[in-house]
Amino acid sequence: MSNIFIIAAENSAENYGAQIIDEFKKKNPETNFFGVGGEKFIEKGVDLILHNREFAIVGLIEVISSILKLKRYMKLIVNETIKRNTNAVLLIDYPDFNLRLAKKFKTLNIPVYYYISPTVWAWRYSRVKQIKKYVDHLFIIFPFEIDIFKKEKIPFTYTGHPLIPSINVNEKKEIFRKKLNVKDNELIISLLPGSRKSEVVSLLPEMLKAVKLIKEKFEIKIFIQKANSIEKNLILDFLKKSKSKYVQIIDQKQGYNLINASDIVITTCGTSNLEIAMIGVPFISVYRVNRLSYFLGKRFVKINLYSIVNILAQKKIIPELIQKNFKAKNIVRETLNFLENEDLRYNTLNQFKKIKNIIEQDKNPPEIIYNKIHEDLLKLNEKKT
Repeated sequence: MSNIFIIAAENSAENYGAQIIDEFKKKNPETNFFGVGGEKFIEKGVDLILHNREFAIVGLIEVISSILKLKRYMKLIVNETIKRNTNAVLLIDYPDFNLRLAKKFKTLNIPVYYYISPTVWAWRYSRVKQIKKYVDHLFIIFPFEIDIFKKEKIPFTYTGHPLIPSINVNEKKEIFRKKLNVKDNELIISLLPGSRKSEVVSLLPEMLKAVKLIKEKFEIKIFIQKANSIEKNLILDFLKKSKSKYVQIIDQKQGYNLINASDIVITTCGTSNLEIAMIGVPFISVYRVNRLSYFLGKRFVKINLYSIVNILAQKKIIPELIQKNFKAKNIVRETLNFLENEDLRYNTLNQFKKIKNIIEQDKNPPEIIYNKIHEDLLKLNEKKT
């Protein structure tokens, strides 16, 4: 029986990790997984040593202020991997923490696999040195990453993107709208303020200001998609403060159905951008972090685009309202553009189809990852015997 440590510190990483766990359970059910994740991992039988809500930190300054806590978690993780005679570790995304973890595992001679490469093509290219030094094998999801890691002579496998198979819209738009008591003449605006507490605190109040203004011009119903990692009371507090009694909260398990039923989505930058584009709904991407975090981080950025959708398109096809541009009046302006300009809406959805063609492929990422790790562990066992 193999013991594999797996870390998925964010919601999207947990979705992808769950796919891999399913593949292992199907082909090698005796494999034991333990590590960091959330409710999905618990459902899959992963023995959690830490819940991923403990890692909901964003921004350089915020990370620095949490450094002692993260060091404690790192020590706990390393001790557990030693105690459990770990055969391999699978790190998913979350590079600042995971690359440091990789260094620890390397000194313990535990094979390190890394899924979803740090975005060295967007910022902090210097991280390739850490990847080369501490990661045994990298699994990459974008075709344009191939040349980068070939050039750097880093062992990798291109798996294709795992997102499309994980998007599960299981209710037709019209049926779900009826469930939400939305009338035919009403529009749905959905708010996705993020999966970290700091994101919700920073983004939700301005989002609520914006939809209050939009509500003066259109017949709309407003919904907030609550991430699993966010306490409902946090959102309720903001609704109470803003006197937004007309806003409803939807749990993440219905998130894809909500997006599909929406006329427009206002969302934090992140994986949600690609999910919304693949479902085919216009959206506005927003983000704001501590000013000092933004100032320090901007020095390392190689590109002028923030949303992965714009990065893949290599041009701005959806609005990005970042830092000082993240204001209610700007959200209202961009929302009205989408609601009142049919040509803009049509062209944006056409661009989404082109992006879908870029990342859609016949590969099966969980199977590719399972085969590589399984074969490597078999070879290691043969050497030992």
